[in-house]
Amino acid sequence: MRPRGVGEVVEAIVSYLKVRRADESAVALLLDRLRDVGSCVDGPPVPPRHNHELTDAVTRMCVAEDEQLAEVGRSIRSAAEYLAWKVDDGQYYSSRAPVGDSYRHGNMHSILAEGDDFVMGLFLLVPAVDYLDHRHEAPEFYLNLTGPSLWRFDFGDWIEMPAGSVVWNGQGQVHATRTGSASWLSLWAWLRDIDQLCEVMEAPSSR
Repeated sequence: MRPRGVGEVVEAIVSYLKVRRADESAVALLLDRLRDVGSCVDGPPVPPRHNHELTDAVTRMCVAEDEQLAEVGRSIRSAAEYLAWKVDDGQYYSSRAPVGDSYRHGNMHSILAEGDDFVMGLFLLVPAVDYLDHRHEAPEFYLNLTGPSLWRFDFGDWIEMPAGSVVWNGQGQVHATRTGSASWLSLWAWLRDIDQLCEVMEAPSSR
């Protein structure tokens, strides 16, 4: 039996995607996989390490002009007692990966649903994180719940992405993210090949 709060978060996110982003192919891929899995995580809650930054991000969501996005924020706030937060402690990168101190000390995630080679959850970066260029086998979906955040793909120019925008990283695509003066919260999902670790990539200009 899934926790009531976690299920409400998933339902609010699915509703947002169907209402605001239904015409995007990445959304269809995510919803198809989520429908196949059909289960939410049921486990003991774990308080967030970065509670202040999480509270700030959720508060900004709750007062968003987009009422549908604000509803997602309210669902996350009401589910606080059900969510289990952890940092990436080697689950997604090897312990020796040169991913950078700002990422290692400034990330956390909470799994919402998983199973059948699929995982989906909330992902937070604190302010001033340089999430270095990396790639992985898993096709990856992001819904930016707050913004703006900076993204680049295949070592290209940095692009500012607002709250409510969708990012799709195909299998093996190199991508990077930066946060500014505010924390950044997103929905994140790997649609398959979830047991493969990420690989940090060196930008061509620095070789």
